[in-house]
Amino acid sequence: MAGWYLSEQARHALHTARALARDAGDPTPGSTDLLLAAILGQWDDEHASGPALLRACGLATEQARTLSTKLLSAYRRRDPTAPAPAEPRLIGSLRFVVDQAERIAAETRAPYVGTEHLIVAMLWQDAADQLRRLGVSYALAVEQLATLPHRERVEAIDPLETAEVPTPAVATLDELARQQTGQHPIQGDGRISTLHYLLALLMGRTAASRLLGELGVTYPAVVERLAETGDRLIDADDWRPDELPLEGWEQFDVTPEERVVIGRQVGRILAGSLWEQGVRFAGSDSWVRIHPGRSSLQPRELLARFLSRAS
Repeated sequence: MAGWYLSEQARHALHTARALARDAGDPTPGSTDLLLAAILGQWDDEHASGPALLRACGLATEQARTLSTKLLSAYRRRDPTAPAPAEPRLIGSLRFVVDQAERIAAETRAPYVGTEHLIVAMLWQDAADQLRRLGVSYALAVEQLATLPHRERVEAIDPLETAEVPTPAVATLDELARQQTGQHPIQGDGRISTLHYLLALLMGRTAASRLLGELGVTYPAVVERLAETGDRLIDADDWRPDELPLEGWEQFDVTPEERVVIGRQVGRILAGSLWEQGVRFAGSDSWVRIHPGRSSLQPRELLARFLSRAS
């Protein structure tokens, strides 16, 4: 979150999500459910823009309270006699949501990253199916966000986690990419794309520039290619995940060891016809959700494939 301020409400929601995960015995909260529950917990805060955005999208108070209870009850409380886990880290979907919220705040010229941006980021990631069930869509949230005043409070930056120390080259990469945006604009709208980061990587005498040079990728060649097809290439940066089906999912508890096996297998198995048949997968460290799509397989049969118990 370098260069950006988290609002007081956004910091509180993220800290609450971490605390809820810790209390539930989840040391690595990668699910967005607890973050959404934490934002719904600010429903009566007149300065909280996340709840204000949801109200503008038509969510009623009773619906919000019911949804919050449902999200929290889905997390099993840990054995009170068991030792408390270490402070949880933001990983997986939750980490991506925070990053996307920063992008959304920048696009809307907001003075902070607030709970309203976290809500839109969750919908952008298609990580808030419970909201979609209640009629709150990504398109509707974006429309209402444009009319929402900036009401959340901003204080000093409060780090969410201990950050790794970047090398000097990494620390200057963002600024170099911004400079490349000015020198080689694509589509004329000032967006910073991954192509500009590629140009930034090719500048100077860094490990990345040496490796790219060994692979035959040079700065002049990339600049020439951008002039020819940059408009087409940059479109790939504006992707948004396809919305997943709301019905038909089945959830299974898994052990950490099983989750590792699934992580190794799922990409390879879904790369073929199963993905084209609508088979979808989601999960955390302790559970996975599987949608069979139009395939003739049952979710448990697909789980067996992901665990290599079936061919």
